[in-house]
Amino acid sequence: MYDRRIMNGKVYQDGEFVSSNVYIKGEKIALISPEEFPAKSSTDAGGLCVAPGMIDAHVHLSLNGAGGNPSCDDYRSGSIAAAYGGVTTFIDFLGEAATVAEMRGFFQEKTAQAQAALIDYAWHASAKDLKDSAAKMADQAVAQGTPSIKLYTTYRPSGIYSSPESVEALIARSAHEDVRIIIHAEDDTLIDHDNKDARKLPLNRPPECEIEEVRKIAEWTRKHQGNSYIVHVNCGETVEMLKNDYSDILHKNLFLESAPQYFIFDESVYAADDYYRYTITPPLRSVEQRDLLRRNWREISVFATDHCPFSLKAKRDAQGDLAVMPMGMGGLEYLFPLMHSLYGNAVIDQLTVNPAKLFGLYPQKGVLAPGSDADLILYREGSAVLDELHSAADDSPYLGLEVNAKVISTMSRGRWVVEDGEFREGSRGKFVFGRLR
Repeated sequence: MYDRRIMNGKVYQDGEFVSSNVYIKGEKIALISPEEFPAKSSTDAGGLCVAPGMIDAHVHLSLNGAGGNPSCDDYRSGSIAAAYGGVTTFIDFLGEAATVAEMRGFFQEKTAQAQAALIDYAWHASAKDLKDSAAKMADQAVAQGTPSIKLYTTYRPSGIYSSPESVEALIARSAHEDVRIIIHAEDDTLIDHDNKDARKLPLNRPPECEIEEVRKIAEWTRKHQGNSYIVHVNCGETVEMLKNDYSDILHKNLFLESAPQYFIFDESVYAADDYYRYTITPPLRSVEQRDLLRRNWREISVFATDHCPFSLKAKRDAQGDLAVMPMGMGGLEYLFPLMHSLYGNAVIDQLTVNPAKLFGLYPQKGVLAPGSDADLILYREGSAVLDELHSAADDSPYLGLEVNAKVISTMSRGRWVVEDGEFREGSRGKFVFGRLR
């Protein structure tokens, strides 16, 4: 006898929905079959879609922002927000390390923070200008189950900048295919660091910042046949450039991630009275850049949120001064409904199996299949409004938007975290060890 069964739903299998039932034993999916078998508990999913749990591959929890402002969500509150949006696994970032010893230390520090998690989590390692060799840093990241290393080609004043030499060295090392290099790609020399007015964010960091930096990364990736991944792509021109000039490595050696905010909003919000709600880096772009990004949505391998909300008071009190303005916005619980509203069920792979494969979590995560973790969501298609906020934040620019899908229930490793819209205590998240090969 099975422990649980999900009956009468439309189950996502190989890119389409089929009428079937999901049977669960312990923490794993045991069987997917249209036949009926007994189970200790049963859920009727009639009229609902059954999909793999979403993976948000880019979140920042318990982060200290500018002006000494802490981000709103820790691992517990972030887990609750995630579960209400159908996210069953998120990937956070370790601190930026220059040495193997620092990387180990950041791993231990994050392990302590993560004890409050209610859903599963993984981590990206992070680095800055290297003191140890790229080979040693990559080996450590692989050994600790975080086979991806994030680099910043900006933020030089804050001390987390990586020089071109460090970036290229790690891309060259990634050709071994056991580690992926994640890059926040902005050309620091093209940023107007002297202008501190948050209302002029798109001018401070113009589109060329991303386009030209991504071009450099693409050149290094092609030269070394490396393994690169660009986060929060925000310019449609960036994607067009890669399609035209680097089609030989796009989706093979070079992958793109973007976020809902760059598909939903545009830079006109910075002229509004509540501009501070939208202060993020990279900034929102013109309608033309946004629409070009929308047309190229299939070139984006992964959609993730860059979740990092700050209180409305902290944003407002900065009075537009970028020196003290905490940068970031939330989105964990809205990732799936927002992207589904733009592209329907065709976007599911970019939220599930793609990030699972790119970060070494597949087939444990990202699919509904026997042997995989029993991470799944039940959702209803149809008109809905984003009118609830389950994050510890007190605001979201997404509130009030109309969407076309609503998550009803979310299961993590065989236990309901949200059931029929109600939060259930009792689940506990685990670290998922990543392995690319």
